[in-house]
Amino acid sequence: MTVMRAGFDPQFGEAWSAAQLSGTLGMAGSFARQALAADDAACGFTLCRSAGPEVELLLIAVTPAARGRGLGLLLLEAACKDALQRGASDLFLEVRENNLGARALYRKAGFRDVGRRADYYAGSSGRRFAAITMRRHLGDLL
Repeated sequence: MTVMRAGFDPQFGEAWSAAQLSGTLGMAGSFARQALAADDAACGFTLCRSAGPEVELLLIAVTPAARGRGLGLLLLEAACKDALQRGASDLFLEVRENNLGARALYRKAGFRDVGRRADYYAGSSGRRFAAITMRRHLGDLL
């Protein structure tokens, strides 16, 4: 939860509660990765859920202190490999339309825009933001 709180900007309300996180982790098909710093403190994680030949990346977070070092890309690549090992052909995610840094990272990792959900995210100011659905085909990992 330390990474969750540090990794998401509170003005967009994207961080999950401990109950949401533990509930999802307890569901069949859910899997996660954790990144540790040199001092063994958690500094990043991913949470995914598989559904047949597809896996959805539900969450990815890196603490601000650990950003800019390629950790997000490493976590994405690990999630893709984990998904492939579970028999997935594609990995999907949704990202807030104005989260340009995350969208650039996802494109660098091979994800492409495939859809848009209007007014999906709500900021603390009441402003609504679309979610961009992105997909990466995992065949290139074979």
